[in-house]
Amino acid sequence: MYDEFFDLGLAQGRNIFVLPVPYEGTVSYGTGTRLGPEALFRASVQIESYDAELDLDLTDLAHFTPLAPVDPPKGGPEALHGVLRRRLEEFDAGRDFILTLGGEHSIPLPLFEFYKAAHPDLVILHIDAHADLRESYGDTPYSHACIMARARQLSIPLVQIGIRSLCREQRDFMRAQPKSELMTMFAWDLPSPCEAAERVRAFVGERPIYLSFDVDGMDPSVIPGTGTPEPGGIAYPWMSRFWKELWLDGMGPRLVGMDMVELSPVHGSQVSETAAVKLIQRILVSWLGQG
Repeated sequence: MYDEFFDLGLAQGRNIFVLPVPYEGTVSYGTGTRLGPEALFRASVQIESYDAELDLDLTDLAHFTPLAPVDPPKGGPEALHGVLRRRLEEFDAGRDFILTLGGEHSIPLPLFEFYKAAHPDLVILHIDAHADLRESYGDTPYSHACIMARARQLSIPLVQIGIRSLCREQRDFMRAQPKSELMTMFAWDLPSPCEAAERVRAFVGERPIYLSFDVDGMDPSVIPGTGTPEPGGIAYPWMSRFWKELWLDGMGPRLVGMDMVELSPVHGSQVSETAAVKLIQRILVSWLGQG
């Protein structure tokens, strides 16, 4: 199952390593994120690689190298992070682009550390329904609800889009952050995709970005398959247009790595994983074809 992605065969272009991490250890509501990577792989080979709107074909832009899935160890996320850090020793953060498929949102902390070491000015672009800025949740500071608090602990600036669920303490934390370190576009007050892209480019400047994409940032009508769905999310046309605008005419920041997490496939339906794969494709085509 994990031997192909987007069914690209011997396509040429930018090499992208695809790392499946079927882990769910701190989920706090619905389960099933451990099944996310396999569902994404299945959906990927059913998706046309040609983006008709952009007139670009992913087969001309990227070659995918699927990696062996991480075997989640027993224990909490700290144990998983140790396994991931050892896996990442095989790669060069200054050169290698890793697309990580989760699994829950506690996964990418070692990826943040990995890319931050090579790019000290790294910025994280965070798509999510939840702020994920809790200091601790479920008796661990490494919960999926704390991942962006850990990013800030690493002194990584954040751009958050789609947030619509947070506690008062997280809102107070956000208000206390310097505007140069945290920018949030709440779901109830999203600007147009064009304006949002302009704001992101202005915040990021010449710095590289890592994209951390929690699928519950999308409205549940688009991706119902997630453990903590929140109404009032991002619409698919808005999100698709945003990536086009972010890298339009060669503008936009350099993308160094990304993750797609929190997919929990719905039995008997392929809607969620199909939408998630289409978003991955639009992100990569926009970045590689226009950037």
